[in-house]
Amino acid sequence: AFGGKRHQDAIALGWRGDFGDHGLQAHIRHDDDSEFGGKSTGSVAWGWTFTPQWRVTASAATAFRVPTLYQRFSDYGNAALVPESGRNIEAGLRWAAAGSEASLTVWRNKVTNLIAFGAAGPCLNAFGCYVNVGRAQLEGLTLAGRTQLAGVSLRGSLDWHDPRNVDTDKVLQRRAKQLATFGAETVLAGWTLGTEVQAAGVRYENASNSQPLGGYALVNLFVSKTLMPGLALEARIDNLGDKQYELAQNYTTAGRNGQVTLRWSL
Repeated sequence: AFGGKRHQDAIALGWRGDFGDHGLQAHIRHDDDSEFGGKSTGSVAWGWTFTPQWRVTASAATAFRVPTLYQRFSDYGNAALVPESGRNIEAGLRWAAAGSEASLTVWRNKVTNLIAFGAAGPCLNAFGCYVNVGRAQLEGLTLAGRTQLAGVSLRGSLDWHDPRNVDTDKVLQRRAKQLATFGAETVLAGWTLGTEVQAAGVRYENASNSQPLGGYALVNLFVSKTLMPGLALEARIDNLGDKQYELAQNYTTAGRNGQVTLRWSL
């Protein structure tokens, strides 16, 4: 059990400057945890609009995260957890014109002592416990875009992702290597009508990658209408096809479900 007091303090400083077609941004932060000590992190980013439609970006950053009290002292907790730290680099290319845009982003994140959910052993729960992954690497690319076609707003993104335990060369638990989203929205007779599709590839329940969790695709529908200034009626149906899927083995997810909302705002 956890006793006594714990405090976390932080101070951060950021700077941004534009120099013609170029932009620079820098941040620095220092965290001080009463139990795990202090750690400084930072980031630097650059962007260049080399034509009115095209922009290239690049960034590098470091990160630090201490385990939460839940991760250390809940039924699944592991009191021996230590903070994770990471280094990230990213590069991107973006095109935008006439209300449409498309982007390509590539990234790599190296993490030491990644806090993840693992097998039973470090805690008393037979289902599993939080653990530190010694060395992890997450890298991939993202394609995203949006446009208008015949009065319909379209948007979507595709992620190819390799979340890997470097020490074992296995895919990290419960992380899909492919993710996709798609959305379409239009206005008809004063009503906003739309659909969303969310898809994910196969993931693995265990660290040895011997227990696959199937991929899935979900379809959601939504409508909304402004009844008067400040008052809107919204309704949606999630998981229209009543898809049965798991993000963690033996943990069920919601089937088909709906909600109606009356929203008022000033």
